[in-house]
Amino acid sequence: MLILSQLIVKEWFKSLIAALVVLFLLITTGDIINGFLQGKAFLQVILEYSLKMPDLMGKMLPICCLVASLFSINKLKGHSELIAILAAGYSYTKIYSLIGICSLCMVILQFANLGYIEPYANKVKREHIEKSKKSEGRYLTRSTLEGGKFWYKSQHYFAAFDFFDRTNKKLQGIEVFWFDNEARTNKIAKAQEAQFVNGQWIFKNVQETTNLANVGFPQIYNIPEKILGLKEVPEDFGEFEADLTTLSFFKLSEFVRRLSKTGINMNEFNVILLNKVALSLTCLIFALIPLSSLFNPNRRNSSFGKNVVFTLAVTITFWVAHSSLVAYGSSGNLPAVVAVFVIPGIFLAFVAHTFWKNRKLAV
Repeated sequence: MLILSQLIVKEWFKSLIAALVVLFLLITTGDIINGFLQGKAFLQVILEYSLKMPDLMGKMLPICCLVASLFSINKLKGHSELIAILAAGYSYTKIYSLIGICSLCMVILQFANLGYIEPYANKVKREHIEKSKKSEGRYLTRSTLEGGKFWYKSQHYFAAFDFFDRTNKKLQGIEVFWFDNEARTNKIAKAQEAQFVNGQWIFKNVQETTNLANVGFPQIYNIPEKILGLKEVPEDFGEFEADLTTLSFFKLSEFVRRLSKTGINMNEFNVILLNKVALSLTCLIFALIPLSSLFNPNRRNSSFGKNVVFTLAVTITFWVAHSSLVAYGSSGNLPAVVAVFVIPGIFLAFVAHTFWKNRKLAV
């Protein structure tokens, strides 16, 4: 039985590597040629392509798992090896389990890619883009998110906030530190929120501390509402989501947990977090979908053309449906769990239904 297991594993990984190589070459050729046609320098093209690869790999790996199962089973059928394996007492359940274990390697790789490699690539990409921008006017410079707040520096003040509500144009948990020409802090304002109305930022429930740069005692004022002169406009805080994409999985999870305490709608950020898990599990689901053909091991029924059509149909159906629901979830029209896991759940239900329907053979 060990020899039969080795044969199945060998064929699966051979098909997987072949699929990865073919897709990689297709994407690489098109992307690099497109970069050169735009007149970019060689190093620029290579850098942009390298930073784009983790995102592309996130979409490629599930497809490669599908192709690996499809073509490895097709090859075993073509040489009548599948019939021989089944005749030797190797059950369908064992084949499902073995392919599932093989695909778990890709689940781990996908999780590492989406949870760590892609955020690092986004961070490098972000730093590269920032170097080409001019630091003037309303330009934001942020620190890392690990400290719990978003920080930026303007011309005469530093500011920090917990969250920017893009829909209502509000800053939650805002703190502003003004400094003079000698870099001494002379005033601090803290507020529960600040809302952008008619071109001005209106701070609510403000605690203002003044006279900090002088010898005397500071003066503290509690003001229900006050207009404070921030130069930034809501569009400047649109980089908030870009910062989230630079966080590794567990740092993003911690940030979302901390952000949930503010009482805002967390749907959009839960979608970002949960989608990394869903796309990782998709590698397992895609690897199991083609195994329905195991229950018809006759090589005459296996067709290369049918396999290609099946691969394209499954891939297009999944990504169109999944992307649509994720977009609905991000906009708040669907709960995050529903938006992220419904389509993978339907595909997994298909796998379970096929196996259950043929359960008498699968012992």
